[in-house]
Amino acid sequence: MTKLDCSVRNCKYNDENACCKGAILVSGEKAHHCEETCCSSFASEGQGGSNSAYEPKEYSDISCDATKCTFNENHKCVAEHIGVAGANATEKSETECASFRLKA
Repeated sequence: MTKLDCSVRNCKYNDENACCKGAILVSGEKAHHCEETCCSSFASEGQGGSNSAYEPKEYSDISCDATKCTFNENHKCVAEHIGVAGANATEKSETECASFRLKA
């Protein structure tokens, strides 16, 4: 499991930079840079419910389609710690895995 810090304030799963979802999906199959990834699990606060129904998780199970990332092993993130960015995002395409590192 990976420690996940999330700065996407408008996501209903965000509670003071902690993800309450427990498991997320990072997309970006052809990504070469952070900006080409996104958190496919993003849900805006207006998409039903609120984070009050969830509890922040210190560690998350992160599935990852960014196969060119050094932390991707069999579509799972194996980094000890990552960050998801997109403070003012209103849709998933405005988020990114800030910890993406292109495999050498």
